[in-house]
Amino acid sequence: MSSAVAVAFIVVVLVVGALIAYAIFQWGRHLAISKKTRAELTTSEEYRRLSEMAVTAQEHTDLKLAEINMQLAQLRDQLDQVQKVLKDVE
Repeated sequence: MSSAVAVAFIVVVLVVGALIAYAIFQWGRHLAISKKTRAELTTSEEYRRLSEMAVTAQEHTDLKLAEINMQLAQLRDQLDQVQKVLKDVE
C-alpha cells in the first residue's frame, strides 16, 4: 500500500506541478498579448493624431491658397486698370 500511496502522491505532485506551469505559461502569454495590444493602441492613437494634424494643416493650406488667389485676382484687376489708363493716355 505504501508504494501505491507514494505513486499516487507523485502523480498528484506532477499533475499539480503541470497545472502550475500551465498557469504561469498562460499568465505570461496574457501579459505579452496585453503589452502588444497596448502598443498597437498607442500606435493607432499616434496615427490618428498625426492624420488629424495633417487634415488641419491641409485646411490651413487651403485657406491660405484661397486668400492668395483672391489677392492675385485683385492684382490682375489693378493691372488691367493700369493698362487701360496707359492705353487711354497714349
